[in-house]
Amino acid sequence: MTATQAATQATDRPSPRVVLLLFGNGAVKRANRYAAYACERGVRVEAVVADGQRWRRALEIHPMVAVHSLAAPENRLPGVWLYETLLERVPGGVLRRLDGRVPGGNAAARLHRRATTWLRRNVFWRVYGPVRHHALRPLAVRRLARLDLASADRVVCLEEATVPLGWSIAKRYPHLAVTRAVDPQAAHGDLPVTAPLEPWDPTDPDRPKREPYRPL
Repeated sequence: MTATQAATQATDRPSPRVVLLLFGNGAVKRANRYAAYACERGVRVEAVVADGQRWRRALEIHPMVAVHSLAAPENRLPGVWLYETLLERVPGGVLRRLDGRVPGGNAAARLHRRATTWLRRNVFWRVYGPVRHHALRPLAVRRLARLDLASADRVVCLEEATVPLGWSIAKRYPHLAVTRAVDPQAAHGDLPVTAPLEPWDPTDPDRPKREPYRPL
């Protein structure tokens, strides 16, 4: 085989495909570093994120990454839905309508906001936080077919909370390399740079807007 034929054959091969798993917003920086390195080398990078809770202040994920969101199914979990509906949304909506119409309405709304902030931090997350990854795993497993993991090459668990989901994926797709190794250079360093990326800063207010996350 000549060098030209080898290059043509390499070009004809499908691009490697990696799926990143992250449930917490603290892993977004790792996801962006991985994507910036891998996408320049022709790797297709996707991510599964649990952005339904504690994601309000999360950094944006790199625009080259196709993001699949678990927000909707997580927010429909009975415990999460009941808590938010009974303690936050319904009382908050009533108090907002009363604001300016009855004496003390504004003060009551402020008190409710402070109370719900305290309850969410000290009650909701103390109960839900330790079991969240167990609740998220079956939600993701039921939607694995939508990810077409049969065509993926690697799944990377970016944090400890996603390891149970990684185990479930490995059982269903034995050909997949499911790993916690988050060093993109070790995984893709043998690939040449084929599409240099412009510098991208998720904190830059003038950055190009990425496509919305796709509901999973």
